[in-house]
Amino acid sequence: MSRDRASEQLEVLLARAHKQLGIAVYDGLMSSGGPPELRDPDQTLGRLLAAAHRQAGDAVVGRLARTGRRAPRERAVADRERPSEGLLMRRPAFVRLKYREQALNCARRYWPLDAVRVIRDAVDTVQQLIADLEEEILPDTARDQLLRVSSGMGRVLALPQPDHVPQPALGGFDYMEEVEDFLATCTLRLVAETRRSKQLLDNELLLHFRWPEMSWLGALEVSQDLADDLDLAYREALALSTAVTAVEEASTDFRGADLQSVELNGVDLEGIRWDTTTNWPPEWKERIWRTSLAASTGHGELVVGAEPRDSTVPVDI
Repeated sequence: MSRDRASEQLEVLLARAHKQLGIAVYDGLMSSGGPPELRDPDQTLGRLLAAAHRQAGDAVVGRLARTGRRAPRERAVADRERPSEGLLMRRPAFVRLKYREQALNCARRYWPLDAVRVIRDAVDTVQQLIADLEEEILPDTARDQLLRVSSGMGRVLALPQPDHVPQPALGGFDYMEEVEDFLATCTLRLVAETRRSKQLLDNELLLHFRWPEMSWLGALEVSQDLADDLDLAYREALALSTAVTAVEEASTDFRGADLQSVELNGVDLEGIRWDTTTNWPPEWKERIWRTSLAASTGHGELVVGAEPRDSTVPVDI
């Protein structure tokens, strides 16, 4: 049985139980002449049943609302999971080299922490909580672990967010605008999904840990919803990580590039990957060879080092 099918059956069962409970409450109260004339024990029972009825109704409505809001987001994430990292590599090599340092600084600004690791830790923690709730056995550290997860998500929410995503001019984005748009769009989506997850954690799940008698079923349902939201946040974190890697790759990979007419004075070349098909300006060839080291890929790649070396790289590399 698929997960969507199981979820639909659960919603049908919850709605049916809610309706039947409402009928039972109404019949029980009316058969006793109505609430004002009930004896104390019956009145207490009636109030408990009415409260259970309201809580069941709220739970069903809330769960259906969250599911309804999540479905379009899941489709949007799936639609975006297409290769886009090659867009920057299509830009001319001399442009990527000219703005190399600016692009790398921009990537570091949008990736000050490993958001993938933070969200993955949150996913693992909530999945373990679900397993514990299903067994109705919680460790004493469960609440502290959730508070740690909330703190980690707070760090993700502190990622830089532009006031507005740049819009392309008639001629399209220039290179740095495209880099900024690429990273900013991914960051905004990650922050939005993380904020939803953190609100569900702080405003609903952690509340269950404040009550003397925990509602195991209630906490389990919220935990499952949180796990679904965190899954979307994790996919957005992976998308941002891929975007950062794409910017770094476009700023580093110059294999086969024609750079003969590029002015290299003042350009930071350290870390650039190149090979024997890369065309350097004639006056820079010897210096580049003396500065480079063989890469560890074993495919004839070289990496420009920081300082000139005493020996050159073998010509037959």
